[in-house]
Amino acid sequence: MRANLSWDTLGPFLVWQFLIPFAAGWVQTILYGIFIRAGDPKPAPGSARFVKHRRYILIAIYLAYFAFTIYEVDFNLQKSSNAYNDLGVPIDVDESGIQSRFRKLTIRFHPDKVRAADRDKANDYYVHLKHARDIILDPAKRFAYDRFGPDILQTCSKCLTVKEFTDNALLTALGTYGALLVFMLGANALGFLKDGAYWRYLAIVAVAMFDLRTAMRPDHPSFLTKWLNPLVTSTHLRPAYLPFQVIIIAKKAAISAAQFLGLLIPLYRDDPQKPAKAADDTEEARHKQIDRLDGLVRNSNMDITRLLELESIPFKENEQAKSELREAMKKYMVQNVVHQEKDVRNAIGQSIMKRRVGVPHGAVGNR
Repeated sequence: MRANLSWDTLGPFLVWQFLIPFAAGWVQTILYGIFIRAGDPKPAPGSARFVKHRRYILIAIYLAYFAFTIYEVDFNLQKSSNAYNDLGVPIDVDESGIQSRFRKLTIRFHPDKVRAADRDKANDYYVHLKHARDIILDPAKRFAYDRFGPDILQTCSKCLTVKEFTDNALLTALGTYGALLVFMLGANALGFLKDGAYWRYLAIVAVAMFDLRTAMRPDHPSFLTKWLNPLVTSTHLRPAYLPFQVIIIAKKAAISAAQFLGLLIPLYRDDPQKPAKAADDTEEARHKQIDRLDGLVRNSNMDITRLLELESIPFKENEQAKSELREAMKKYMVQNVVHQEKDVRNAIGQSIMKRRVGVPHGAVGNR
């Protein structure tokens, strides 16, 4: 039991985290081979189009696996033993109905009614039917069986009343959900499982509240009796659900949905089609911008010097005219060439934005 439980927990985690991303790469390669004609260029890995296609493929596979996990747990519930299904009675059967049904089953499956060679198997099956009948006829056991499943009758074998069964189940649930919350809080504090953390907490709280409501109320959940069970019984898809079966499905769905959302969020965090945020004003980015501006100024000074040497040749003998020409050309180059550079204009604009609103021109400081 412990090995199966650990694999049931570890297996889906490995599929969500590793197998699906690995399979998505193969699926994308196959789809490109089918839908892109030979000789046409394929999207390069890392390009915006490639990343967009990978995102859609991952979402499709995640959704398919999410639906499969729900189907799998429901299929396993149908295969497992169920007192009502074994006896062939509806979940709302009364005492007279169960007694009438058991008399008919006794006629068919009583060990005295079968051959001697099959008597041992018939006896075991008849004991199983009697055990199922006793569970349904006992109000306390039936209450516990419907809400907590057949395991509660083994873990709380000494329980006799509804309160004893309920207290035992609530104590177990408190330990389970409490340990899960402590694990989540510890993982978040260490920097793990932060993607989709809100949805994980919401899933835990939602399932815990539904579990608590089912355990504390004498009736079955209304959506189960008014909507879900009438739908499945009218379409003959499967027998009616018991509350403990719905809780098992809800737990599996909540875990799978939290994993799906936790993996979906990073797919939209780093979108190559979205421009970089203006808020990414780090110290490293500022140093790089200063280095670019310094290189631009040096190159501009070299160009200005060469141009001045060429233009001042006719005034080689007149030093005053040569000086005035140099000053005029420097002013022209600064105002009409350097100021038109993109990096220079961005730097000037950021400097102006940092000035205080309403401060007279020439004021010192920006506070």
